[in-house]
Amino acid sequence: MKIYKIPELYCPFPSEIHPNMAEIEAHTNQWVQDFDLISSEEMFQKYRSQKFSNMIARSYPYGDFEDLAAWCNVNTLLFIVDDNFDEGNEIRDIASFTYFVDGLLDVLERGRRCTVKKDGPILAALDDFWQSMQFRSSDIWKQKFIQGIKDTFEGGLWQFKHAIKSELPNLNEYFAMRQYLGAANLATESLEVTGKVQLSEPIYKSPVVHKLTEIARNTVCFANDLFSLSKEIARGSGNASEFNLVSILKRKDQLSTEDAIKDVAAIHDNEIRKFIQLAERALVYDSRTNEQLSRYISCLQHFMKGNIVWSTTESSRYPHVYG
Repeated sequence: MKIYKIPELYCPFPSEIHPNMAEIEAHTNQWVQDFDLISSEEMFQKYRSQKFSNMIARSYPYGDFEDLAAWCNVNTLLFIVDDNFDEGNEIRDIASFTYFVDGLLDVLERGRRCTVKKDGPILAALDDFWQSMQFRSSDIWKQKFIQGIKDTFEGGLWQFKHAIKSELPNLNEYFAMRQYLGAANLATESLEVTGKVQLSEPIYKSPVVHKLTEIARNTVCFANDLFSLSKEIARGSGNASEFNLVSILKRKDQLSTEDAIKDVAAIHDNEIRKFIQLAERALVYDSRTNEQLSRYISCLQHFMKGNIVWSTTESSRYPHVYG
């Protein structure tokens, strides 16, 4: 595997971690084992080295332990599903993809109860998460989570269809879909629960707040494109590596990989600067709303910074050289 060097990314926000990080990790490790989500001891140790719990503890340093433990569970589940998709062992065509997503929505929308023995580890684990959230979140949040799952897998279906047809994504398509491919939409929409943020839907949909949210999602995904590049290229067969901003810019602008990496880092850094400028204009409401909005902006900052710290110093998931 060729290991690419990634420039240090601009993200001048505080780096903090939840005081119960170790307990969150132990809780999710046990949950993964209880639902038989990892097939072997070797794979379980590989999973542990990726330290998904650290990402959660850094992205949401002030949430309640129970909420973060539940969110770490479902976040880990989504990573496992993503890895299964990349390996191509279970999802081989549109029909199997649609069948899989319908199973998830059976749990979330139609209240299907699942067990490992009857329905398999993934649905049983999702059911367990969903039951834990019934009294820990509002009805509006539950509907947003369901829509977020739909959007995430709609993004996955877009990528899957391109891969089946051997069609390469163009830059505009990519920018429109990337936040959903990385499930970054779910990460920010979790903040009512994981960050204890209480804002009305009109505030979330206002132009400045909507743009702040979009930037946070995209910059995390752009950073991940850099960190995951070596792994994706080494996997070969043109799958995930073609849905990476580095590869798209390399192809579009006829660049070397190294120059495309620099361009993606510059895009990331420019988006962070836009975020900082927009955040200064966001607090234009009453004092209570401004207090909650300030909390939301802080949560987005932790999300962006936490992802970089986790990816570059703590997780084994993305081989790269940084800085």
